[in-house]
Amino acid sequence: MLTSILAAGFAALTVGQIAQFDTPRSDRGDPPVATWVLAPDDPSIRIGEPGGPGSAASVDFAFTGSDPEADGHCGALITPDGSGVIIANRDSNNLTEFDIASRALVRAVPLSGSPVSLAAASDGSVIVTANLVQGTASVVMGGAEARVVTCGTYPATAMVTADGATAAVFNAGSRDITVFETATGAVLRTIPAGGVFQTLSANFETFAIGFRTYGPVLTGRTIVAPDSLDERILIIDIDTGATTVLPCDVDPMGVAITPDGTKAVVTHFNTVHKLTVVDVPGASITKVITTSDNLNGPVTINPAGTHAVIAIQNACKVVNLSTDAFSASLNTASVNELHTTFDGQYAVCVGFRGSLISYATQSVVRETNNFVSASVGAVSPVAHRAAMFSDTFGEDMLIVDTNGASGSLLSAGPTGPAPEGDKCRTGAVSADGSRAVAVSMYSANAAVIDTGSRAVLSRADVGRRGAGIAITPDGTKAVVANLDSTFATVIDVGAGTKTDVAISTRGSEVAISPDGQYAYVAVVVTDGVWRINLGTLAADGGRLATGNMGGIGFSYSQSSGITLSPDGATLVTCNSFDDTVTLIDTGSWSVIGTLAAGDFPVRAAFSPGGTRLYVTNRDSDTISVYEDGGGGFAPIASIPVGDSPFEMAVMPDGAKLYVLNVSAQNVGVVNTASLSQTSTIPISPALVGMRLSSADGRLYVSHSNASVSFGQGGYSFSQFGSIAAIDTATDSVVETFDTGRSSSAIAMAPSGSVAITPEPWGDGASIITIAGCPADIDGDGDADGDDFFAYLDLFAAGDSDADLDGDGDRDADDFFLYLDLFALGC
Repeated sequence: MLTSILAAGFAALTVGQIAQFDTPRSDRGDPPVATWVLAPDDPSIRIGEPGGPGSAASVDFAFTGSDPEADGHCGALITPDGSGVIIANRDSNNLTEFDIASRALVRAVPLSGSPVSLAAASDGSVIVTANLVQGTASVVMGGAEARVVTCGTYPATAMVTADGATAAVFNAGSRDITVFETATGAVLRTIPAGGVFQTLSANFETFAIGFRTYGPVLTGRTIVAPDSLDERILIIDIDTGATTVLPCDVDPMGVAITPDGTKAVVTHFNTVHKLTVVDVPGASITKVITTSDNLNGPVTINPAGTHAVIAIQNACKVVNLSTDAFSASLNTASVNELHTTFDGQYAVCVGFRGSLISYATQSVVRETNNFVSASVGAVSPVAHRAAMFSDTFGEDMLIVDTNGASGSLLSAGPTGPAPEGDKCRTGAVSADGSRAVAVSMYSANAAVIDTGSRAVLSRADVGRRGAGIAITPDGTKAVVANLDSTFATVIDVGAGTKTDVAISTRGSEVAISPDGQYAYVAVVVTDGVWRINLGTLAADGGRLATGNMGGIGFSYSQSSGITLSPDGATLVTCNSFDDTVTLIDTGSWSVIGTLAAGDFPVRAAFSPGGTRLYVTNRDSDTISVYEDGGGGFAPIASIPVGDSPFEMAVMPDGAKLYVLNVSAQNVGVVNTASLSQTSTIPISPALVGMRLSSADGRLYVSHSNASVSFGQGGYSFSQFGSIAAIDTATDSVVETFDTGRSSSAIAMAPSGSVAITPEPWGDGASIITIAGCPADIDGDGDADGDDFFAYLDLFAAGDSDADLDGDGDRDADDFFLYLDLFALGC
């Protein structure tokens, strides 16, 4: 009974068969996030494709963040005095504590495992985490990991008694509970439990993962455990292991218990339409309440036990536990967790809006979160404060005032201590290759990197969801489009400072004029292009309307492309959702034409002379070809290519074009004279992007993947990344460079000397330095007659340096390859 709950911008997905390039398209530019709910008898869900080939070389890595990190939020609690908040970070293998008032890092506690849940004694002296991957629990005392306890398979939920002496950890894989002493780590007993619901969320833009387990809840020394596998609720005494079985309706899911431990409410998932009320001390079901709504799982109860709040699809309701009456549907948007404030007056919704619901009036009295969708949260035990954390939509911490109608968002921003570099997703390289600028989407900043030393020289703040980036030809400025801000960011590369230039929201792609005077920024939703004068740092001429652009899928959810002609006079936008391209005269700043394309155009490329235009059409598997014979561009051909064509690269002489056929897992070779794909170069797995180097004449193709599995079988993550170098004379892969990390794009210096692959799961970027001018045999910086005759001497002597194609011998192929490289020059 695996259920998919799809967020904005998603069409139907096939679970377990989701390749990165199949992410659904969205003309709104929304983050492509989906959530799956797994019942205990469902198999694990896998997103992405694991595995990949080896490689012959390695690439250096530039880390854009700083330690300690705080990545993969999975659980939170507020300290007993209300001054701090502690978060369990699955991907960083640590706990981080922040001061609620100042947001300053108090401490980071390294752990030996990957925490997915945490619980604490009432005085905060003992904290226990469930470490899913390692099959352990960590006991934290005095700000350090004191001991590690071996548990069952895939520990998912941590519980601690009020005095901190005893802990219980629910193991989702072995479906039992490990009870142990926190002082010694001695296991007291293992108690059979049952199967529970779990959820997995994935953001295909960054491949950020979030998940939760709807596990048991401890009150006093008694556990209330839903067992959706066998349709029962278990009341468990942790001191004796004695278990009372309460048969119930199918699919029990969420549990909430009054602070005094006398009453529990259990929700039943989705179409069961039931709530079960349990007398905990009496170990009996007192009533079953029927509703007309599909329940999503989250539930909370007020201290008196008179009312509960339940989450339904994109809303909540208050239920009177005495009369069984429900309130009207409350427009809270999607809710991931529900908590009750310390004084019992309000329910706090952790989700899209941070709604505060009054138990007394059964209404939403305040929305506290307009910053980011939160997945994990906690409320203060002594004050009107709550902390909320995002995982798939960002890595942010929100501090909220929960005091009813006067509640508010007090602060919001990245969780890790500055400087951060979370989810590095896009990048660009200066013309001379000396500098790279890498944009970290979740940290909302850009790092300026010395490509020689791989050192981060400076960081500049950008907008929310920083996306496309380009650097001016002189290397002095970088321009960043921001999907969730109403401005583009212009960075002074040398100084590391920035200026925000007002445009409209959903900035996606950037192109810069050859003279460096203008930047062009595409925006989706409002669908158009802004021109920014990089001298005055202001928008120039207003937004030009184009066709419908947006998210186009492919690896890490790319956006509709824009392309400048070689002379900078014409800008082309790919209107993916209208099956057209728009032509813009950049001098007069006006639309000069709209051309019909194939099905879902995604990228455009010009011939070296600018008289021919090529456009890849993702869904019709074609390249549309247009030619300007003097009277403007007109269609001349449609070339069938491979499945899901994406990026293109045109050879300097214009005779050959390469196309990245993503779903076909190959690079297509197109003869531009015959207008046909003549051959393919197989490369797998998942193709990301490609760039043609003028330094060595090779085509560099980034291909990578990442895979996450989650379910009753636990959690696993793997990633692979490589760059394939294609000899454009022989159209074969001659070298591969291993990055070891999944990449979201590839960018290259116009000189072809340096390439960069941003890697969201590594919080940084791989940088490869490409040998400059292979035709320059004597090393004087140019390719001339001296080099030609020097190569002839090497060839005649049978020198290994004459083996240019790397096949182990010196033959005609090597000779003609040198002729091609010599023609390219330096």
